[in-house]
Amino acid sequence: MLFEKIPSELKNIPQWVLWKLEQRRTGAKPTKVPYSSTGQHASVNDPSTWATFEEVITAYWDNKAYSGIGFVLTKNQTDHSIVVIDIDGCVKNGRLDDEARDIISRFDSYTERSQSGEGIHIVLRGSKPGERSRTRNIEIYDELRFIVFTGDHVNGTPSHIEERQPELINLYNYLFPAQTPLIEVEPVKGPNLEDETVLRLAKKAKNGARFEMLYSGKWSAYNSQSEAEQALCNMLAFYTKNPEQIDRLFRDSGLMRDKWNRDDYRERTISKALEGVVVQYNNLSNSTKLNNNIPQPGEFDETEFDFIFNPRPEFDGKLGEAALYGLAGEIVRFIDPHTEADPAAVLINFLTMYGNMIGDSPHFVVSGGKHHMRLFAVLVGATFRGKKGTSLDPVLKLMNAADVEFNVRKKSGLSSGEGLIYSVRDQVIESRPVMEGKGKDKRPTGEYEDVIIDPGVEDKRLLVIESEFGSVLNVLRREGNTLSAIIRNAWDGSGELRTLTKNPMQASRSHISILGHITPEELRKLLTGNEIHNGFVNRFLWLYVQQSKSLPSGGEFHKLDVEPFVNRIKEACDYAMNGMPLDDNGGPLPMERDEAANQLWECIYEPLQRDATGIIGASTSRVIPYVMRLACIYALLDLSNIVRVEHLRAALALWDYCYKSVVFIFGEQELTNDPIISKILTRLKGQPEGLSLTDINDLFKGTVKSDELQSAVKKMQDNGLITVKTIPGRGRPKRLIELNQSSEIA
Repeated sequence: MLFEKIPSELKNIPQWVLWKLEQRRTGAKPTKVPYSSTGQHASVNDPSTWATFEEVITAYWDNKAYSGIGFVLTKNQTDHSIVVIDIDGCVKNGRLDDEARDIISRFDSYTERSQSGEGIHIVLRGSKPGERSRTRNIEIYDELRFIVFTGDHVNGTPSHIEERQPELINLYNYLFPAQTPLIEVEPVKGPNLEDETVLRLAKKAKNGARFEMLYSGKWSAYNSQSEAEQALCNMLAFYTKNPEQIDRLFRDSGLMRDKWNRDDYRERTISKALEGVVVQYNNLSNSTKLNNNIPQPGEFDETEFDFIFNPRPEFDGKLGEAALYGLAGEIVRFIDPHTEADPAAVLINFLTMYGNMIGDSPHFVVSGGKHHMRLFAVLVGATFRGKKGTSLDPVLKLMNAADVEFNVRKKSGLSSGEGLIYSVRDQVIESRPVMEGKGKDKRPTGEYEDVIIDPGVEDKRLLVIESEFGSVLNVLRREGNTLSAIIRNAWDGSGELRTLTKNPMQASRSHISILGHITPEELRKLLTGNEIHNGFVNRFLWLYVQQSKSLPSGGEFHKLDVEPFVNRIKEACDYAMNGMPLDDNGGPLPMERDEAANQLWECIYEPLQRDATGIIGASTSRVIPYVMRLACIYALLDLSNIVRVEHLRAALALWDYCYKSVVFIFGEQELTNDPIISKILTRLKGQPEGLSLTDINDLFKGTVKSDELQSAVKKMQDNGLITVKTIPGRGRPKRLIELNQSSEIA
């Protein structure tokens, strides 16, 4: 038994029993009978007969009469319960059948083999949306049942339990179609295009070559024909939400085979394609758009990504929930009750450290150039209330536990480009003449030998933590200092670093990540125009952070059991460093987006690159590679080399926080050169209750035109400096202008 692989979340719930295989009646099949840890019969209705995981494990090893252990499922009335999907007879000759593999992939939660070895159990959190539990060889249970656990974890599935309610609803409705679903899934509305139009659009799309390959019947690029058929249906679903039309088009393709005539397989494939649609093509009468098939912002449901299409950069200090996806989000929530640090600070610390820990193998490719998981991030906050340093400690504890060498690779004290290279320098070998003889008779033999004069640094991973990032900015001001150029090169490409000095120093395949801390005032004072415009500032993520709560006695993180998270971090690191798919030369294949993530990416690609100017534009101009770096890190934490929609959503939510932080930090500096705005801001700082438009007009005593004042107010609002509130009352509503900046910024 492999009980140690059972998720800790289950081990911590005292609902465990033992079981024996017994024959209750003559001629009947043996059945699994539950027992308590004290040897009495147990019941799924009697909690007094259940025990802790440790108690049943002890009893199991002490008494060989027991066949194994089981977990009692109970309905949780306040939250989603543990649900188990039991698929019998789906493993033949050690291989999963197509349906089981599809269901496992869809739920992407902890999965283990059953006691017989011929079935699987998928464990998730959710709530069964109806009364039925069994059809064919598939059972779904969430209460009044004990489930045998083996710990025989299925490779490639998460080692933890995921929330999967939408997927559970869809599977239930598919398995029990005769029942009226208790929870309706809203139908997807789509355009009504002729078959020929769908095919023409699909062939002209950016992935048109792949579509034509699949439609002609070529599927060698995929692991199986079933996977290729799913990919083709996914592409068709972008243009039509009509299952009959997808079926009709598929039957005309080169992938058509007898298996498609199986109702269960065909309907499951089409349903999965429709479920995965994130964006859709809208049939507008614009012929140019039909020819080019370029998704426009207006074609996409903008509400979810409103910050991209309709940016309102007012800083509210809140990190979008989507950014707390997966393992990274779980760790932030685990730490949060025990720290005063901003959740955004804890999150970026973890993502940066993980990205550094996994080295330079994982990468994605843009225009032929490789991007690795290197993050440069600076936490910007008040000296005390920013709690920047506090955000580091719990994350460092986890990472040090996951990698005993992690602390050795952590350094500080950036003072020169040469010093940075020295920390990851290559071995230096010098060719020297071979000498013979001794003393005065010592002579060269005419031969040469290589001598190692500097062993260099073998591990090229380096995490730089600068708690006084202001000192780094001061270094950049020194004439002739190479630090800025080396830092920029360290963020880019292959990590090849070198100096062009008389005694050159170089480092190959360096993998450097940087975390810095600074106050807003110091940052605005020390950041020079040169660093703003030469690409230094846009290689960093800037996050404004604040104290999240007050803990006078401190938190109790030191008392928590961190082992489950440490093990998951180790697993995610091992996957990124050793488990990625390889090319024919044994090198890691680049990470890619799946079809749904590609569709979303194409819709947001242009609007994401805002046409901002000045320091705000300069600070955010690397949005495209940064969003993809973040999305790839979220994917790797999911043990995936494919970026899915949820990974892209998480990256976009974190980028939104960074963008609003930049506007919040630098917006005032950008605008105070405008004398009208400068005067309004000065008055607002002395009047926290806000100003009305009449107050602002009186401030200038009629010397400034009304349209100029309105333009200034709009510019301040667009840059997140102020909030304009409408206060109802008698007659016309009153508009009140309030300053967004906190006292630290003011």
